[in-house]
Amino acid sequence: MKFDRDNLLKYLQTIFPEKDVRNAEITRMGGMSNKNFRICLDGGSYVLRVPGNGSEGMVIRANEQFNSAEASKLGVTPPVRYFNPESGIKLTDYIEDAETLNAATIQRRDNVSKIVEIYRTVHNSHISLKNEFNIFREIEKYDELIAESGAEMYEGHEKIRPRIMRLEDRLNQLGGVDLKPCHNDAFYENFIKATDGTIYLIDWEYSGMNDPMADLAALFIEADFTLKNEDFVLDRYFKGKVPETARDKILIYKVLWDFLWAQWTVVKEANSDDFGEYGIDRFNRARKNLKLIYKGEN
Repeated sequence: MKFDRDNLLKYLQTIFPEKDVRNAEITRMGGMSNKNFRICLDGGSYVLRVPGNGSEGMVIRANEQFNSAEASKLGVTPPVRYFNPESGIKLTDYIEDAETLNAATIQRRDNVSKIVEIYRTVHNSHISLKNEFNIFREIEKYDELIAESGAEMYEGHEKIRPRIMRLEDRLNQLGGVDLKPCHNDAFYENFIKATDGTIYLIDWEYSGMNDPMADLAALFIEADFTLKNEDFVLDRYFKGKVPETARDKILIYKVLWDFLWAQWTVVKEANSDDFGEYGIDRFNRARKNLKLIYKGEN
């Protein structure tokens, strides 16, 4: 895949002002919403993140900078070497020969057991992230971004949106939102496994104080966890004492995540990205699961 090497070299020269970066080895890596590059320079190996199209208004980079640093202190994400809160340009250490998890490998018992411990570490850390990530307020924000971009949400959106927003009352009836530090973006490629077996959780763009059940719901829905594997996670996370409300809250958060990321897709595609059926598939799944929540109601 082609990329503008000259622009990348300019970024690198800013990050490494004392080095001659012209001979840096640059290789394009994966990334769903951002452009990521492996950088080999003077014996060091790094990942350079360049924000993708339409990220303005979606992510507050100063929050990401602070939250990433806090997560790094916990040892659950690689060290951040450089972060520009205005541009979103970020440089982190590259984990040599790391395995990027996929929808299947993330559900292996050895991997998911380690992921549960990552979440327990983060959620129980008592650190205070810089912002609150309230999904309902995010949905309202994305409504504005969609309108500003001149795009339109998927057909049927206006019919289900009121029911989506009433889920806030449902959560309150289930005990409300238990605000803890959360990652909020459990796409399986955000989990990388080092050769020593350590798993890291990367990409803290959408992190903030949220309900831990939202994090678990994201984990389950991003990789389409089996019910058996969901039960395994919940049992380990709660040490065998799963609250009665946990599954009800998780179903609500599954709907909310699907609806929000469907909106996200509409905004991104209005800025020239193409995600195929990703957005409409998430929207349709949100609509399907919403019927389960309101089952028997008019």
